[in-house]
Amino acid sequence: MKRICIAAVTALLLCTGCGTAPKSIPAAVTTEPSTEAATFVSRPTEDPEKALTDAPTEAPTEAVPEETEPEETEPPEPTTEAPTAAYTAGLLHSVEEVALTDTDGQGTNYEFNYNGAIFEAVYTPDNWKIVNSYRIEAQADMVLICTALRDEHPIHGADMESYRTPEDMAYEWEQHNLAYAMLSNDSPWKENARDVDINPADQNKSLYELYQDRLGG
Repeated sequence: MKRICIAAVTALLLCTGCGTAPKSIPAAVTTEPSTEAATFVSRPTEDPEKALTDAPTEAPTEAVPEETEPEETEPPEPTTEAPTAAYTAGLLHSVEEVALTDTDGQGTNYEFNYNGAIFEAVYTPDNWKIVNSYRIEAQADMVLICTALRDEHPIHGADMESYRTPEDMAYEWEQHNLAYAMLSNDSPWKENARDVDINPADQNKSLYELYQDRLGG
């Protein structure tokens, strides 16, 4: 047994010295990195431009308008001029066209011109009576005629301290015109409604209020 082992060792040494290795010994495994593996690592996974276009984008958000403080406006300055736009268009353009004339020189009986016709106006203390006033319907013309009357003889207001304005004088005139238009021809009130008497007591009263006053209500 001992001889067999020595013989085997001697044969192995002889093969080593000859520079040949037994066929049964496997060749050494190389550890060089594969070029295919290196190429795989260095290659980008996808096209950069395609990645940008395919990338999900956020939905656009609507711009929220900035809240602004409302601009402060100054209140309109008060005016004493008559709001002519609110009146029915008339024939007169100025007070001078009314041509109010004192016919007897006593400051009582007057005449004025309107649309080619002569109208009578009678003044007594704090009262202007316009005869056949129902024939004049344009509010703007009423204001101009009342302006001429007021300039000649002012009339006190209901408080007996202030004075009637052309506008509220024309308003009373309109109420009389309404009454005249509404009353039937056989009404006993028809004759009274054809003329307007502008006085302190009737300032700013509506047609209904004037009717109640005439009935004593």
